[in-house]
Amino acid sequence: MWPYWYGGSFGVWGWVLMLVHAVLWVGVVALGVYLVARALRHSGMGPAPERVETPLEILRRRYAAGEISSEDYQRMKEELKHD
Repeated sequence: MWPYWYGGSFGVWGWVLMLVHAVLWVGVVALGVYLVARALRHSGMGPAPERVETPLEILRRRYAAGEISSEDYQRMKEELKHD
């Protein structure tokens, strides 16, 4: 038979220790979620950072799409190379 200290209840310290234990488990789970999210972000499995096009890449894309003429492309390309 189990001993019944304090009349079969936990007493004040029992409730305090249960609360501390619950807070510790919440902390452990939160730390685990943080570490997994951080590992995914640094492993390349997370969202890819946005890539910014260089001015020359934008010019090439516009020329390929037919937005600018060959003469404009050559002129702008030379201007970009001198900058």
